[in-house]
Amino acid sequence: MPHEPAYADLEIRILERQSTGHPVEFTLNDEQEFQRGYLDPAFLPWQPSSNPEHDGERLFNWLCGSEAIKITWATVRSAHPQCRIRLRIDTAAPELHAIPWELLREVRNNQISQTIATTMTTPFSRYLAGVWQPGHPILKRPIRILVVIPNPQNLVEAGLEPFDVEQEWQTLQVALAELVTAGTVTITRLAQPCSLVALEAELKAGYHILHFIGHGGFNKEDGTALLVMANAINQVEFVHDKDFAAMLARQLADTDRQRDDKLRLVYLDSCETATRDATDAMRGFAPALIKAGVPAVIAMQDRIAVSTGQAFSRAFYRQLLEHGQVDLACNEARAAVLTAQLPGAEIPVLFMRLRSGLLFGRRGQIIGDRAESFWNTLLDNIEDGECTPFLGPGVTADLLPNPEEVAYTLAAENNYPFANSDSLPHVAQFIGTVDNRRLRKELLRILATGFKARLGLKSAPEDRRRGLVEIITASDWSTRSQERLESELHHQLAELALPLYITTNLDNCMALALQATGRPARQITIPWREPVQAQARRPHYDLEPPPSPEQPVIVHLFGTEEDLLSLVLTEDDYLDYLARIARDYEYLLPTSVHEALASTTLLFLGYRLEDLDLKVIMRGLLTHLDLARWGMLHVAVQIEADDVDAAKNQEIVRYFQKYFSTSKIDLYWGSTRQFMADLYARWQERQHG
Repeated sequence: MPHEPAYADLEIRILERQSTGHPVEFTLNDEQEFQRGYLDPAFLPWQPSSNPEHDGERLFNWLCGSEAIKITWATVRSAHPQCRIRLRIDTAAPELHAIPWELLREVRNNQISQTIATTMTTPFSRYLAGVWQPGHPILKRPIRILVVIPNPQNLVEAGLEPFDVEQEWQTLQVALAELVTAGTVTITRLAQPCSLVALEAELKAGYHILHFIGHGGFNKEDGTALLVMANAINQVEFVHDKDFAAMLARQLADTDRQRDDKLRLVYLDSCETATRDATDAMRGFAPALIKAGVPAVIAMQDRIAVSTGQAFSRAFYRQLLEHGQVDLACNEARAAVLTAQLPGAEIPVLFMRLRSGLLFGRRGQIIGDRAESFWNTLLDNIEDGECTPFLGPGVTADLLPNPEEVAYTLAAENNYPFANSDSLPHVAQFIGTVDNRRLRKELLRILATGFKARLGLKSAPEDRRRGLVEIITASDWSTRSQERLESELHHQLAELALPLYITTNLDNCMALALQATGRPARQITIPWREPVQAQARRPHYDLEPPPSPEQPVIVHLFGTEEDLLSLVLTEDDYLDYLARIARDYEYLLPTSVHEALASTTLLFLGYRLEDLDLKVIMRGLLTHLDLARWGMLHVAVQIEADDVDAAKNQEIVRYFQKYFSTSKIDLYWGSTRQFMADLYARWQERQHG
């Protein structure tokens, strides 16, 4: 299946006003902090015109008014045409929240002009930071939508304009009809009277999206935001933001964050629900819901025409259920409003705490003779402890620079003269011929720097004297990673409670994740560089006690930083490793590890077909397995690739069957995160019934 576009991550942060104006900072991919610029204070207060495009260009020129920010923007956008943009305005700068930033119109080369919040290349959101426990993207289908359209009997008497409730319901049903027919969505309407109590009771049934259509308001004098709902006898009841947020907070607290029936999005099709207090940025209906723990909220920052609201919601849901990215779907919905020449495309505002924008995931494609039984077989074997995961570079994609990034950095720093500067074995071979020890220390430095940047930690002078493992451990990675990531793969694997994990990575994240579950692991390294004479003195050896769910073992196939020469890094290292396996295979691994490789489901995660790591495992370790003894061995391989076609499917299946001639091969075509989200959701469903 095709991959989603690879977006760079650009956070624009605007800070509390100083004497020279509001400071503006750019951060790219959690790593690179650019020079600070300032917003010209003379621009405020914001005065809109009758021309949205002109206003968008004015806003952009204000944002990029300082030379430092202008240069930064041009640099980032030239290098990253596809860029997820998150606007983060500090709570100490509430006067900036009321500005319609969704109008921002990028001006490039003084000629090209496009509205950022309407293009597929720049998904846009307003990001609200804070302590938050994220869940994982929902894979379960159908997505359940609860629609609330209050219709109290005394709207007119309460001074509110009546609207056609049934027409609103029918319009939404028509907009979602194709998705409902396809089984992607179910849509349920809350019965009248739509009271807060009734809503809380209904949400306990498990919904993914809450869609509210009705009146809203904001009192600028006291900063009170409200929705118009009904009481038990269907009379108007004004529900304040704090009460609505408290109800959702209770609902979210009662739902395990890893379950597939939790609330992910609140859509408020109500006027002024995005309006903010001029003195307190966290006062307002949408911010209150985000603060309560809702991952994403769509709200209106002004009064919106009925036709605009309907066109936006229709396009939004169609796109959201296609790819799952809420910020991208909002951009596409705004574009649809503009295409229809309707006013107010900038009025819907997305607030979120999702760093990736992904609300709903998609399952990958299973390829193989037993595709229909793939999950049952895999889950049965996991439940019996008869599964051995192999962890490749893709498992650490959110934590460490990938091999290509490391190669590029090493190549640039060491004047690598050849074209293949993205190949780590080739680059390492070139550098290692000059100074093999420095090469390995530089590798650890690059990984450690990238790790700290991805976790938002500042580098320190003493980092050069600390190893990668020490830095990861000292960072409280286990806690931080679960707070920052929608789903953390090592922790998901740890919860499977398997006896044995095998990795070609040199980090200690798997060990820390197992430790967090109360099952500390032993870590062993394969002594592939040990002299033959030393190995011959103990030709067969085992682990005491053998691996078990209570006392798991992590095998580092390609070395650790404790012994720099144990790292399999250069081309020569890979060749020497293969040669040693060919000569002494039965002596390199503990007996119980041999047994596990021959008698359990082998689950490969985070590898690509072209990876030398995978080829060495296939050509070296696994060709020696006693497959005849275990004819029912099931091998599951997660493969990342750009597309899938029938001819390629068969070619890849044959590739693996070459090494597993008597076993059944199943491939999961999709990203590592996709596979683990899929596996973990099914595992949780099995465990919780």
